[in-house]
Amino acid sequence: MLTRRDLVSVLGAAALAGKAKAAPPPAALAHRALGRTGRWVTPYGLGGQAALQFPTSEEESVDIIVRAIELGVNYLDCANAYGPSQSLYGQAFWKLRITPGHPDYDAALRESLFIASKTAQRYALDRSRPQAATAITDLRRSLTQMFGDGQGWVPDGAYLDLYQIHNLTSEQQVDQIYEALELRGGKMPDRIGALAGLLDYRDGTNFTGLNPECRRWIRHIGITGHLSSPVLMKAIQRDELNILDTLLVALNANDRHYLSHQYNVIPVARAKGMGIIAMKVFSAGGIYTGMQRQPREAAELIRTVSVPGGVDSADLIRYPLSVPGVAVVIAGVSHIDRQRPENDQIAYNLAAAVMDRASERERERIEQAVAARHGTGTNYFQDPSRGLVHPPAPQVERDGDRVWIRWTTGLAGSEPIRSYKIYSGPDLRAWIPFRPQISTAPLSLPLPSYLVGDEVRVEASTELPPW
Repeated sequence: MLTRRDLVSVLGAAALAGKAKAAPPPAALAHRALGRTGRWVTPYGLGGQAALQFPTSEEESVDIIVRAIELGVNYLDCANAYGPSQSLYGQAFWKLRITPGHPDYDAALRESLFIASKTAQRYALDRSRPQAATAITDLRRSLTQMFGDGQGWVPDGAYLDLYQIHNLTSEQQVDQIYEALELRGGKMPDRIGALAGLLDYRDGTNFTGLNPECRRWIRHIGITGHLSSPVLMKAIQRDELNILDTLLVALNANDRHYLSHQYNVIPVARAKGMGIIAMKVFSAGGIYTGMQRQPREAAELIRTVSVPGGVDSADLIRYPLSVPGVAVVIAGVSHIDRQRPENDQIAYNLAAAVMDRASERERERIEQAVAARHGTGTNYFQDPSRGLVHPPAPQVERDGDRVWIRWTTGLAGSEPIRSYKIYSGPDLRAWIPFRPQISTAPLSLPLPSYLVGDEVRVEASTELPPW
């Protein structure tokens, strides 16, 4: 467990003793690059659930947001699905003078923050359901609750740094969000996927007809998911225009007991330069409580730092931050304590996040401790493991004295895929290092035609090539 002295040494006594006057300067805390967004974020971000979704009092929940920003946290998470959370952010933002139109507007503080929210809607327009919510009505709802009057008005100058399509779970949903994207600039159909609409609000354009005032309400677009790495991989691979700047994905110390995100979608996102945000580091508290679902009321929230006999929450924060490519972990908060920072969930999470990255030996220790004390059945939100899945039958294209072997990616099990082996019949003809498939175009390798017979297969391997 981290002690008060540990927290003071990492975060500084001034920030921990009572109420800070303002957020510390950016250099005061370690920051990480959030992929190609060009932004630097603290490695711990405030999650939008817990006491923000289920407040015992508005005052307490608003103070949690204020406390996070006082301590220097600059990544702030929310979603339309999180009950009053966006409106509570709105109250905190006014209190902190970062609402456009505030008489003492603090532009520097607003620009230092990275504010993210989400829509669960897959369409930006669906004329067959004219009263249904869309990604665009959700975007307005986010902005009016966080910066406006909560009734639809959005002040000039309001924007979100990131707007994400929330919790993709199927290839059908991937098809839906991409619908009509290729038609932008032409005659648009009666149904338009979320990406085409959000792109107009990122770029200040009106190709879809859904942004007649050419507002620039968002800076970046991302996707999120808990369940399926293959679905998220499909979404990223289809992104030929590099619209998707971020991936928010479940990642904790039990990840390798499921269809692993750290060995499947995360390498794809990293290879495309996306900013990667980890969530569900505590399984929404389930690692400690054993609960196999999201909390549904304030009484189900954990209000302590760790639990007696449980794995130190600092280890649970540090584990996902050791995965290559991960810039920030988000976790919700239910309790703060300005007088005793060792009992303050924000201070504790932040101090853990800015520590040195966990080594491979530490990662193994954390995995083993979680399995021994809490079991491995915590990730109710994640697909079960399929083990190592080899690529399907490859395409074989003969081209003179060469043969092109083309294949789609395999899926990793509890170990990463480190290489691909190409066989012709029983004979190993090539053994190449793994590389992620970052587009719909298959992976490929040319071989001399004399090496390739009629029966060709590609196998994924956890071994490195011998050279």
